[in-house]
Amino acid sequence: MKELQKLVGSLNKSGALSGFLGGGLTSLATGKKGKKFGKKALKYGALAAVGGLAWKAYQQYSQKSDARQSNQVHKEYQGHSDNHGGRIFDYTPDRMPEQAFEDVIDDNNESGQLLLMRAMIAAAYADGHIDELERQKIFASVENMALTVEEKAMLFDELRQPLTLSELVSAIPDAQTGIEVYAASVDAIDLTQPESRLYLDALANQLCIPQELVTSIHNQLVHQQNL
Repeated sequence: MKELQKLVGSLNKSGALSGFLGGGLTSLATGKKGKKFGKKALKYGALAAVGGLAWKAYQQYSQKSDARQSNQVHKEYQGHSDNHGGRIFDYTPDRMPEQAFEDVIDDNNESGQLLLMRAMIAAAYADGHIDELERQKIFASVENMALTVEEKAMLFDELRQPLTLSELVSAIPDAQTGIEVYAASVDAIDLTQPESRLYLDALANQLCIPQELVTSIHNQLVHQQNL
């Protein structure tokens, strides 16, 4: 416990926590179209921002799908769904409301918060190591979660032994959580590394996320980085 407190304290002194949480992701979540997620961002920081980003990406995906459907009057759009481990991941446009994305990091949903953090850790480790910038992002997010000291310590322990891709996918209960897990993974990972891109491709494939939705998530991340 002392080690955890020392670690968080050093990050606070260095400004890493305030710098990360005050950056593009939080700005994106608290924008004019993200008022609901903006309230949660005050408490959950980057995790709420990931939720807001995932929701906006899904909206963009739905709007493009609607436009494509209107231009194909004689071809019904069925969306995309698949069965994985007895669960259905259904990304049909406009099927999921904003509340579904909020619920992933709801006050009473500690499992959802923990899962997003575990996803960030697994993604950051995709290239075989976690560098200092990736580590600081993770520490900043953990510190701002509604978790006990013991739960935070558990996540730090996981830095030494992250979830495998199959373990992570098996822990994802539904499509909206899958979208947020993918968004959190993209934000945590080093996209300049070939191993990282291969990991994201495999994650999207195992979660059955349509390519159009994957593109929307990446576009939203690029947008927030330019804010």
